[in-house]
Amino acid sequence: MNGKTLTDEFQELRDASSDRARELYDELAKHLNESGALAGALKEGDTFPDFALPDGEGKLVTRARLLETGPAVIVFDRGAWCPYCTTALKALGKVAAQIQAAGARLVAVTPEIGGGGGRIKDLCGIDFDVLCDVDSVLAMQCGVIFPVSDELRAGYLARGIDLELLYGNDSWMLPAPATFVVRKDAKVARVSLDSDFRYRLEPSEILKYLADLG
Repeated sequence: MNGKTLTDEFQELRDASSDRARELYDELAKHLNESGALAGALKEGDTFPDFALPDGEGKLVTRARLLETGPAVIVFDRGAWCPYCTTALKALGKVAAQIQAAGARLVAVTPEIGGGGGRIKDLCGIDFDVLCDVDSVLAMQCGVIFPVSDELRAGYLARGIDLELLYGNDSWMLPAPATFVVRKDAKVARVSLDSDFRYRLEPSEILKYLADLG
């Protein structure tokens, strides 16, 4: 253990990014805030949408199955191409056993197709399920998706990140990396959603949320 928190690791990623990347991401966060693009996201007390999504092996995971024995922690992930997302999932992997011991299930949801769930699990060294949200349908139902600007699209393509190929559609939409703690009755107990994907919920906070649920 190096003693670093997820916040520390994210600060290192932000510091290592280029000036142009910081500028684009600052503009994105400002736009999302000012436009209210994420204002329709699920809130505490809302019912989490029903779903049936394939895991990394192609087996369908449903809301009913996920919540069969207790609450769930559902994390939206942009994909294996995003260093912030992979760093966050690695951090979650370190507390996955504690989440399970608290009686909850942990899953990540990504729009990355073509075995993306399996790739992410291998890359991050995690043993919890990563589900494929084809065409970001679940992200849309949860209100955590937004269109990529032309400037950001050009920046991604210049780095070899083609969301059309990764996500299997030409919408150029991204999920915000939200975290939902969902009770066994499918009601949302806690929500963590930031318009700036360079900031995430500490895994220790998720454990506190689960403890609050009793």
